[in-house]
Amino acid sequence: MTSAPEISRANPASFLFLIDQSGSMQYQLAGQADGDSKMKAAADAVNRTIQAIAMRCSQGEEVRDYFHIGVIGYKTDSTGNPILQAALSGTTVEEPYMSISDVVEIATTETRPIKESDGAGGLVVVDRTFAIWVQPEAQFGTPMSEAFHAAHKAIKARAKEYGTSYPPILINISDGEPSDGKPTQTASEIMEEKTVHGNALIFNIHLSDKSAIPIAYPSTAANLDAFGEMLFEMSSKLPPMAVEAGRALEITIPEDARGYVYNSNMESLVQFLEIGTRAGNLS
Repeated sequence: MTSAPEISRANPASFLFLIDQSGSMQYQLAGQADGDSKMKAAADAVNRTIQAIAMRCSQGEEVRDYFHIGVIGYKTDSTGNPILQAALSGTTVEEPYMSISDVVEIATTETRPIKESDGAGGLVVVDRTFAIWVQPEAQFGTPMSEAFHAAHKAIKARAKEYGTSYPPILINISDGEPSDGKPTQTASEIMEEKTVHGNALIFNIHLSDKSAIPIAYPSTAANLDAFGEMLFEMSSKLPPMAVEAGRALEITIPEDARGYVYNSNMESLVQFLEIGTRAGNLS
């Protein structure tokens, strides 16, 4: 990829999130003392990321359309038939993208009790309002190949329509092996789609319910099992802006690091989305 282009309303960047909504996502995410499930952690993290992207685009009360967002959940029915659904109201699996100003307009809100410092060394429970776009779901199988196939169609159209923009970025959040075959070939085809600034990027994060140390941003597939190796091969090298974002969070990122985390807990999930959604420079 060439040096990071400026992102503007004429040349917006795009993020397409794929969220595994299979049955195993209802298990507790590793390291969550409060018992949050992987499906809730994934939904919360994506909602917070969308809100953070909106804030980056805000100028006073105006939200400038520097980014377009899409979210597709994937699961199966009880017989194994794939179910893909666009999470943003008004979008479809075939056309999942929505400008960030429109995304902000369709947000619902939810009030939750949050523990915060009371300023005297203790904690106090306060109610905070959160913007919600994605709801936690979990059901049956993991049609990851079908989800990547749908993502390829959307990204191909995106790259053609916005050929002078930053390359499309696909972020896949999952906790298990595909139930419909390996999506590796489709992932390769996605990474061959391009704009004038380079090839489309794919980042993968594997959520774990086991107390294992996350393997974050590896440059090789060493110490990964067969499933981990598959996701590694399906992940792009981190672009310079993402590497800078990671190092600003004091994360060690090696040369040729991939946009990939295996055995993720909540902390590494939040960091992963912060790093993965750093693209180009806002004009």
